[in-house]
Amino acid sequence: MKKRLKNLSGEIFVLLGTVIVALAFYLVFTWGDRAVTMIEITVVEKVDNSEAGKSDYRVTADTGEEFVIQNAESQGFYAASKVFKMLEVGRTYQALVTGRRIPILGMKRNIIEAIPSP
Repeated sequence: MKKRLKNLSGEIFVLLGTVIVALAFYLVFTWGDRAVTMIEITVVEKVDNSEAGKSDYRVTADTGEEFVIQNAESQGFYAASKVFKMLEVGRTYQALVTGRRIPILGMKRNIIEAIPSP
């Protein structure tokens, strides 16, 4: 009887762990991409990764946060190169960003539009 109860508690532990991992993947890979936020950034560095064969651009803000600029098919955004080219180092912008910043996983927020601040 005790052995059966011990096996059952182990199965419940595995089931709960699986549910928690599935929920974490759902939050990271779906919910965050749909959230669009307006923030103010001052560009301190721009890196064009398209020359290295990659499909994105990198922008570092004065806060130290690094953003990507890449096409986001889920939002119908296909103007990454245009947004990257209009950003100037040292200028401040109101930027629409999407996604989540999770440094451990290498995830950065995506800038989908930027308007110069007055």
